[in-house]
Amino acid sequence: MKKIFLTLILSFAILSCETPNEEANSDLPTVIDETELVAIADAMYEAMNSDDVESVLNFYADEAAWSFPNGVNIEGKEAIGQMLATTTSIWDITREEGTNYIALKGSDTNESGEVEEFKVLLSWGGQTFSNDDTSITVPYHNVLVFFGDDNKIGWNAGFYDRTKFVEAYDEDPIK
Repeated sequence: MKKIFLTLILSFAILSCETPNEEANSDLPTVIDETELVAIADAMYEAMNSDDVESVLNFYADEAAWSFPNGVNIEGKEAIGQMLATTTSIWDITREEGTNYIALKGSDTNESGEVEEFKVLLSWGGQTFSNDDTSITVPYHNVLVFFGDDNKIGWNAGFYDRTKFVEAYDEDPIK
C-alpha cells in the first residue's frame, strides 16, 4: 500500500512536467478518463445515502481497506460493512457542485511478485454530511484505489478535518 501512495505522490510531480512520448514504457501511472470511475463513486454514494450497505459493499474487494484522517484503518469488507451500518444511519453525504477529479492507471508488483493493475480516482472539493439535526460541510479529499478488470475498490481514504464531526457525536463511531 505504501508503494501505491508513494507512486501517487510522485505521479503528481511528474504530471506537472512535459514528458516525451515515452508514456507507454513508463512504470509511472498515467492520467486516464475519469468518467467510468466517477460513475462508480456516484453509484456508491447513492447506495450509502439509501442506507443500502450491501450494495455499497458490492463495490469493494474482499480484502479492501478504508483509512480515516484520525489514523483509524478498517480492514476487510466485513469490517467496512459494520462501519457503514453505523455511519450511513447517521449521515447523508453530498458532494458540492464543482468537485474536481483526476484518474490514474498504473501497475505495481505485489508481495507475491505478481504485477497488479490499478486505477486511482482522486477527488477534492466540498462535501456535506447532514442529518435532521446537523449539517457539516468540509473541504474533502478522497482517494479510491481500484484493482482488476472488475474495478473493485481495494482502498478508500478520506482526508478532511474531523473536528466538526467529533463535536456532533455523542460517541465517535470512527475510533
